[in-house]
Amino acid sequence: MGRPLVIVGRKDAMRYVTACVTLFNRGEREIVLRARGRNIENCIRTIMLLKNGFYSNLRVKEISLGSDELRRGDGRVRHVGVLEAVIAL
Repeated sequence: MGRPLVIVGRKDAMRYVTACVTLFNRGEREIVLRARGRNIENCIRTIMLLKNGFYSNLRVKEISLGSDELRRGDGRVRHVGVLEAVIAL
């Protein structure tokens, strides 16, 4: 089975921290955090809160950057940055 995915959006970073803590407590060793556009900052904040507040041994195992194409209502295409980070205990 694959790694669990937490999609980071606009909500407060502590919601995503709670989701990650829950997954780690269930026995997961690795989690993928994914964020697009302006939410990338929130993803990084989530990782730092996990590392500084909960798991001092947390490692960022892998980071990948890319872009997604979003189609607007008027048909135009917009490219949005994507960050995926694999965190592990």
